[in-house]
Amino acid sequence: PEPAAAATTTRNAENSGKSGAHDQRPQRKGKRTQHAKPHQHGTTPNDNTGNADDDEAVCFICADSVTFYAVGQCDHRTCFRCNLRLRELFKSKACPYCKSELDTIVYTRDSEAEFADVLQRQLPFEDQELGIKFDCKEAYDATKHALQFNCPHRKCNYVATDGWKDLKAHVRAEHALQFCDLCLQNKKSFAHEHKLFTKAQLRSHYARGDGTGFTGHPDCEFCRRSFYDNDQLFDHCRKKHEQCFICVRGGTGRQVYYANYQTLEEHFNSDHFSCRHPACLEKKFVVFENEIDLQSHDLAEHGQSIVGQRARREAKHVNVNFRYAQPGASSSRAARPTTMTVNEPDAAGVSIAGRRRPTGFGRVTNDTPSRRAAPRATPAEGTSTPEPSSPEPEPEAETLRSGRYLTCFPTLL
Repeated sequence: PEPAAAATTTRNAENSGKSGAHDQRPQRKGKRTQHAKPHQHGTTPNDNTGNADDDEAVCFICADSVTFYAVGQCDHRTCFRCNLRLRELFKSKACPYCKSELDTIVYTRDSEAEFADVLQRQLPFEDQELGIKFDCKEAYDATKHALQFNCPHRKCNYVATDGWKDLKAHVRAEHALQFCDLCLQNKKSFAHEHKLFTKAQLRSHYARGDGTGFTGHPDCEFCRRSFYDNDQLFDHCRKKHEQCFICVRGGTGRQVYYANYQTLEEHFNSDHFSCRHPACLEKKFVVFENEIDLQSHDLAEHGQSIVGQRARREAKHVNVNFRYAQPGASSSRAARPTTMTVNEPDAAGVSIAGRRRPTGFGRVTNDTPSRRAAPRATPAEGTSTPEPSSPEPEPEAETLRSGRYLTCFPTLL
């Protein structure tokens, strides 16, 4: 047992010596960044790997990595591109996080220094118009480059000196491409962020969009004019075209517009009850939903022109003959449409402008509706109805004229 104990003691000493040598390795100072290891195809990386992005600062607006920080008096940070877009394109100096108005802001590489401490440093560059100060030349050059009229073509470094006119001429001459004018006027993007199109691509862009949620620029069928989105088209239709207030009130014409008052007046005469008195025609929009309201208006406004008691009694008589719309009625259409349906700016998602009104919608005719057969009474359970020994004879014409069936079928007279 003594040799065995001695051997065991020797092995333990050797192991302790190795452990001591291992503990004496120099330790690396500073924070250690973990790098993601490439995983094999068909496998999922472990949650403990791939944390390289944890130490990389990203902008809470665009989620891109931050090269230069934009910090204001509230000490909330964004990337300089998002802040520059807000101040230059949207004309807003409010902090996107707390909505505080920031007259002065600093672009810096420092990710932790407060605004008051950064102001104490030497800031050699400044843009007084935008209220931006820079603590390094690199931030100033990046901002200046974003504000220039740079050619969007990826292989071109041309910078226009005469604004959009010069840049559009360069794109047509050098690349045989063109911009979308509506996007240039309304889209909040820098010059190098806009898209270039061929003629065929531009037509598809206007009609169907680009497949990223944008469905195209809607157009007004009356004016043959395109608009950036449905908000602009809706505002244009409310200002330049007419709408039937009766249909809107009834919930059937909220999105239907007419080219002018002449086409709207034709709709009034065919679908509603308009006053034909010259004074009311001059006033316009003297229209009623039913004939009873029109008769009441005639008695109240034009009753003094009715002469004689009999004429007054007839004017107070209410006609109970109803008129119904014929589903298949069709109307003649001019070269340009007289009605247009425009989706209101909802934002349910995709809005389609320019949809026409259905054929015969709301059309009123003088056709008499067909009578429906009265429902046959169902006998109670356990009872039997005796069948007549002979069929009941048809009523004669004299019986009809005598008034026997007047209450059932008044139109037969």
